[in-house]
Amino acid sequence: MTTRTASVVVVGGGLLGCAAAFHLAQSGVQTTLIERDGVGAHASGNNPGNLNPFLGTPPALVELARQSFALHRAWAEELSERCSTDYELRPVRRILLAFDETERLDLKRTACSFADVDGFSASSIDADALFRREPGLSRRACAGLLLEGNLSVNSRAMNRALAEGAARCGATLMRRQVVGIKRHASRIVGVHTPEGLVAGDAVVFATGAWVGPPEKWLNFDSQVTPLKGEMLRMKLPGPGLDHDVTRGLISLYRRSGDECWVGVTQQSCGLDETPSEAGRHQLLAGAESIFPTIRQATLLEHVASVRPVCRSGLPVVGRVPGWDNAYIVNGGGSKGVLLCTGLGMAISELMRTGATRLSVDAFSPQAASENSQTRA
Repeated sequence: MTTRTASVVVVGGGLLGCAAAFHLAQSGVQTTLIERDGVGAHASGNNPGNLNPFLGTPPALVELARQSFALHRAWAEELSERCSTDYELRPVRRILLAFDETERLDLKRTACSFADVDGFSASSIDADALFRREPGLSRRACAGLLLEGNLSVNSRAMNRALAEGAARCGATLMRRQVVGIKRHASRIVGVHTPEGLVAGDAVVFATGAWVGPPEKWLNFDSQVTPLKGEMLRMKLPGPGLDHDVTRGLISLYRRSGDECWVGVTQQSCGLDETPSEAGRHQLLAGAESIFPTIRQATLLEHVASVRPVCRSGLPVVGRVPGWDNAYIVNGGGSKGVLLCTGLGMAISELMRTGATRLSVDAFSPQAASENSQTRA
């Protein structure tokens, strides 16, 4: 849309919604951000904040991941000048572990994705070097792959910083529930809340896993489904870890001194965000197989959240088919923290000018709709 975007309503206060609101407000657009539960209350605030553009990234996403990673550095500098919140953008070193020959071959394949990438490296480590770096690791480990060049953030703090940055650029933040839309032909003229109508020239829906009502209002299948993940925040005994450490789905993410996050489980169970005993046991067993002294660690926090994951494994961003001024940005999945900068800028530029410099053409709602029809 290229006309009348003087005011925009953003529905959803996770990282994608706050990133969109920040870029819109920074660009001079009158922006209203609406969130029912508080900024970063769900998946955006309950994760270790990894920024890994090349690890486990689908080929179709690599260029956007690269662009988003670069934007994180630029936005961190911008937000540090506007906000009081330090969200701890830091370099992180990560070791991927192998316990057998099959896993050792997997590490070699992973290393290939880092070949000739400026600023990143993937170095093989034998068992002796592995235990010198991390003496507390399980002696079952036979090899490792050291990844360098990645970053991490405190995702909760980043979510707050984006919201604060948007507000300092003139955005209005509302804690309300959106219960419907008001439309005129193919245009939305506002969103309904229990407190009244919030009007806007355009609306962007960044509602994460909670896509049911917007899909009904817009008559559009976003292809987004919820995927529950549980994590533990632990205080480790002794000196803690010097690296993030991963084997398969289980990772220990080193954060602030002797603390670490242990993650992650994956379960399709609707919008349930209740931490479970089974999830805790699964995480502790997996962590102990990697780092045996975790059994002496203190559990500080057990969180569960639902990530919005598109069936294609790719995000969706752009104008909703059949509407003049309704937009969606969603489906970041496990790369949501990384992609929030790129997707937030992309939706802002698309709403203001109809085009974007970011590599998102393949992730349009139209493409998602066509892919769904093809699969059907």
